[in-house]
Amino acid sequence: KGFRDYKLSDDKIAPSYTQQYKRYVGIAIDYFGTKDVRDVRKLDIVNYQSHVSKKYNWGNKTLKNCLDIFKTFLMYVKNDLEILNVVPHFPVIEIDPPITTWLTRETQIAVFSHVPDFDKPVIAFLMLTGCRPGEARALKCKDIDLERGLITISATFSSSVYRKKRKGKKSKPLVTPIHPEILEYIKYRVENNLPEAFMFTNREGRHYAETGLLDIWRRVREKVGLDKSVRLYDAVRHSYASQLINAGVSIYSVSSLLGHSNIKTTEKYLHNDLEKLKTEISNVSLKEKVISLAKIQNVDNSLS
Repeated sequence: KGFRDYKLSDDKIAPSYTQQYKRYVGIAIDYFGTKDVRDVRKLDIVNYQSHVSKKYNWGNKTLKNCLDIFKTFLMYVKNDLEILNVVPHFPVIEIDPPITTWLTRETQIAVFSHVPDFDKPVIAFLMLTGCRPGEARALKCKDIDLERGLITISATFSSSVYRKKRKGKKSKPLVTPIHPEILEYIKYRVENNLPEAFMFTNREGRHYAETGLLDIWRRVREKVGLDKSVRLYDAVRHSYASQLINAGVSIYSVSSLLGHSNIKTTEKYLHNDLEKLKTEISNVSLKEKVISLAKIQNVDNSLS
């Protein structure tokens, strides 16, 4: 069975990733050609990694993504087609943990003040819920339970494609409370629109396009004077999680609010300010305990 015969179904690959996925598949096809998958050994994987690394000069993250696609193919051959008994060992590629950029509450408020009034509802929703931009764009009036004050997030946009699932392989619908500061707008939209209407619409009355939100963010970022490296994602989802963690909210609660299926995904937001840590450690002291222990030790000495 050849690699060129392998295709992921539409529900397993996001449209926004399709082009990159096809490129990785093409690289594997060019390298392995008509080689029988049953003849692929660990050494072949090592040589493939070396070939890709030298030819494309990618960073470790991109290199790992490329090899992961080939490993997924081999797992498919083993588990679905039952042609392989064992998947060859893949070399471990170390990746530096990403630096999570986020905004403080004060900076976020300053940023929000520069958002055009028409676009404030969608940006406010993103900042106050930590929802992914693609999920906010896909939110519909039918997803709102006004009586219980809850929002069900069960769809997303991947580029311009509406998908009836959230991002992530094991993602499930996320039920989250409506923030009081955006309740009035949400209530108005639900009560004055059909269930299938999108919650947030642009000036043309259509759902926001990905480029539309990014253009809004680019203009706001320039007005505030933030570095170009600060993304909309950083200003909303990352900032939401980081602010909650720094305010002392349990990491498990934050994980639940973000809809993470694994608590390890949430751990990247544990990046407290060092100065704050210096202050907080003063709350831990052994002073009284040391004195008490010293007295106990004296008593023990007197008994010996």
